[in-house]
Amino acid sequence: MEEEQKKKRGPVFAAIAVLAVLLGIGSYVGYHAMQPRGYQDYTIQKMQYFVEYSEQFAYWDVLTIEYPCLSGIEGEQIEPINKIFYDVAFDKVNYWHLYPDEEVKALQEEYHIFSSDVLCSVPYHSQYLASVHFEEIYAPVSPVYYVHKTERAANVDLTTGEEYKLSDVIQIDDAFVEFWCEQIDKSGEYDDLAFDDKEPREAFAVWFLGKDEKLDEYYMFNPFFYIDENKDLVIGISCDPKPSIVGGYMPSDDSFSVRIEYGALEPYRIDSEFWDLYEKSESTGEVLECEDLKENLWLGKDAGVWDMWKE
Repeated sequence: MEEEQKKKRGPVFAAIAVLAVLLGIGSYVGYHAMQPRGYQDYTIQKMQYFVEYSEQFAYWDVLTIEYPCLSGIEGEQIEPINKIFYDVAFDKVNYWHLYPDEEVKALQEEYHIFSSDVLCSVPYHSQYLASVHFEEIYAPVSPVYYVHKTERAANVDLTTGEEYKLSDVIQIDDAFVEFWCEQIDKSGEYDDLAFDDKEPREAFAVWFLGKDEKLDEYYMFNPFFYIDENKDLVIGISCDPKPSIVGGYMPSDDSFSVRIEYGALEPYRIDSEFWDLYEKSESTGEVLECEDLKENLWLGKDAGVWDMWKE
C-alpha cells in the first residue's frame, strides 16, 4: 500500500516541480519585460542660438548659445528633455539678459554690451542616459573687464525624462566634500588654492550644502556633475557672482571640478534609480556637431572669446 502511494505521489511532485520552473521563468521574463528597454537609434543634434546686435535693448548684445536637441525617441518625454537642455544652456543668459529681476535691471543701466558664448558637449550617451556638459564665458556690463567663465551640466533619463542633480545621486555631506577636496588637490588643476587646508574645505562644505547665508547675497552656488567619455563622473561646483559683486579687472573662472572614478564614489552614493541605469548603460546613439557654429567675436574680427580667455 505504501509503495503504491509513493508511485502516485511521484507524478504529483514532478508536476509541481515543472510548475515551479514555469512560474520562475514567467516571473523572470515578466520582471525583465517591465524594465525600461532604452533606446539605441537616436540622435542628439547640437544647435546654436545666434544674436548679434539685435537692437532690442538699450545696449548691444552678442549671443552664441550652443545647445543639444534630441530626436529619434518615441514618447512624450522627448519635449521635456529638450526643454531641460535648452533651459540649462540659457541659464545665465536668462538671468543676466533676457529675464532679469529688479536687481539685474538696475545693473543693466550700466551695460554697454552683454556678451555670452556657451559651448556644449555630450560626453556620454547610452540607451538610458544622456549627460551634457556646458561651458560658458559671459560678460555683463563690459566684455573687457567683467568677464566670467562658468560651467554646469544636465543628466537625463531618456526613458522617463527625469533629470538627475548631484544631490539625487550623491550624499552631499562633510565626508563627501572632504573626499572631493582631496581629489581636487590630487588633480593639481588648482595649485593656487590650498584644498588641503581646513578653511577652504569648510567653505566648500557650506557652498555644496547651500548654507552660506553670508555669501548667498553675492554668489550663486551650483553643484553639478556629468558622465565623461570613460564613464567616470566629473563633479564640481560653480560659484557665480550676483549683481552685487559682479565685476573685476581680470577674467574670473568661477567653477571647480574634478574627474572621479566610479568605484571611488561608492561610499557616497545615494540609493537612486540613476545608478541602476548607469550600471546597465552602454554607449549608443549619435551626436552631431552644429552645422554652422558661429564664433562669438567678442571684441571684433579675430577676437574670439575663447582665444581671449586662453591668452
